[in-house]
Amino acid sequence: MKLLVALLIVLLSVLLQGLKCYSCNAPPPNCYKKKIITCEPGQDRCVKTTTKIVDYDGSPNEKNEFDKFMNVLVWERVCMTAKECEAYKQRTKIRDVTCCNTNLCNA
Repeated sequence: MKLLVALLIVLLSVLLQGLKCYSCNAPPPNCYKKKIITCEPGQDRCVKTTTKIVDYDGSPNEKNEFDKFMNVLVWERVCMTAKECEAYKQRTKIRDVTCCNTNLCNA
């Protein structure tokens, strides 16, 4: 019984800590270095916003987070609620918005 209570306490403390996401925002080069934040209560999604880069010449931009294999520039990483994230996807037409719900999933 004591073991069960101890397990419940540990589980609840982990659940109450909140979702952890990477955080950064535009304008570049602010997303070159990611910092880890704990989302506010109710924020259950990590979000990453990216833009595809056209006419890539093969040289990475040292000031921006750039994936030379996917030709993607990361504009922001934030916490949101699921509803906010879906609305943000609808409003944001020229950037790709990805929502996820596990710790540090917006790498």
